[in-house]
Amino acid sequence: MNRVLLHRRQFLLLSTSACLAVLTSSCARQNSGSQPSSFDPKAASWDQIVTAAKGTTVNWAMWGGSDKTNAYADQWIAEQLNSQYEVTLNRVPLNDTVEAVNKVVGEVQAGQTQGGSIDLIWINGENFRTMKQGNLLFGPFRDKLPSNQYYDANNAAVNSDFGLPIEGYSAPYTGSYYVMAADSAKVQQFPKTLSELLAWAKANPGRFAYVAPPQFDGSRFLLTALYGVTGGYEQYAGAEFNEALWNEKSPQLLEYLKELEPYLWRKGETYPPTQSRLQELFANGEIWLMPVFVSTVAEGLANGQFPKTTQAFTMPGISLNDPSFTAIPINAANPAGAMILANILASPEGQLQKFKPDVWGDPPLLNTQKVSATLQSEFVKVEAGYGIPLKELIASTVPVVNAEYTTRLEQAWEEQIAG
Repeated sequence: MNRVLLHRRQFLLLSTSACLAVLTSSCARQNSGSQPSSFDPKAASWDQIVTAAKGTTVNWAMWGGSDKTNAYADQWIAEQLNSQYEVTLNRVPLNDTVEAVNKVVGEVQAGQTQGGSIDLIWINGENFRTMKQGNLLFGPFRDKLPSNQYYDANNAAVNSDFGLPIEGYSAPYTGSYYVMAADSAKVQQFPKTLSELLAWAKANPGRFAYVAPPQFDGSRFLLTALYGVTGGYEQYAGAEFNEALWNEKSPQLLEYLKELEPYLWRKGETYPPTQSRLQELFANGEIWLMPVFVSTVAEGLANGQFPKTTQAFTMPGISLNDPSFTAIPINAANPAGAMILANILASPEGQLQKFKPDVWGDPPLLNTQKVSATLQSEFVKVEAGYGIPLKELIASTVPVVNAEYTTRLEQAWEEQIAG
């Protein structure tokens, strides 16, 4: 997705009235033929859910800052909904997913426990945690979706979200892997550890950079570095933040970042403010190595922005597996339509369409070995242009942990590195 900025700091208070006014306006179109309160999709068959949703409008709240993802929703997804199910898509654009969370909180607190203005939210991380722990989600519903058969029951990436068990309250949407990219014409030996990265930066001063946190991509680099410098991901796993562990380990990371800084682009006196700027530096050869989401590499190769010698690679046990999901608010007016939309997004066809670099470029979350032979061959064709085999990618990456670690990382970076 750019990569899409889904995981932002958690705000439990409602957003500004202006923000809510925009969201309310976007959601103003009501669901025509929304389900009566007596209809419970959790107890219905899939055929009954399809029948109930026919002729309705489904309001999908999603981050709206990417033309590619917006086009994917407005064109291919909307067409599938309409042609297959006679359901109309109303995309509700967000600046930040927390806007949708706050909207649901506000409605429920005001007593609107049915007929809410949002039917489905593109969500993950702290926003999912807020809604799940606040009993603000409809479900469990995932087992009802025909697409669920294509996902591995033992795959932690689709069964937990930032360490929190999903338990059927969200459906898989899009895979996202935060890795490294290098121009292989200039970087002969790819660093596979943080120690090797530091040594490479010292030998090639000014040729590595990362985005300034708290911009999303920069924060992801901090989490990658935390894993790599302090002894791996496993110690941070689990649903809760460990204050004592943070206090013990974070100084090691900050020392590493301080040692790395003089060897960064412009000696660390300034940092690229956005991922787009980082990509520009890589494309024009100012830097040779950068942390990046793999979809960005695929897109950059497909559109000619990056040199043909660009290669994506992982740092095993450090690079991030960072998926996102869709969830239905507890007061959704059209939960049946939301389930149909969630199913299309999670389906083999939906996963294949968004996998294409010219459409979006985000990898699938499903097990491609479970789909038809025809679709398997289509996935293989798309993967061929990625520059990194998906099996290697998945095997080498690790999950994102409780969002509080990222919040602390951002604060520490701003105070001790930027300051």
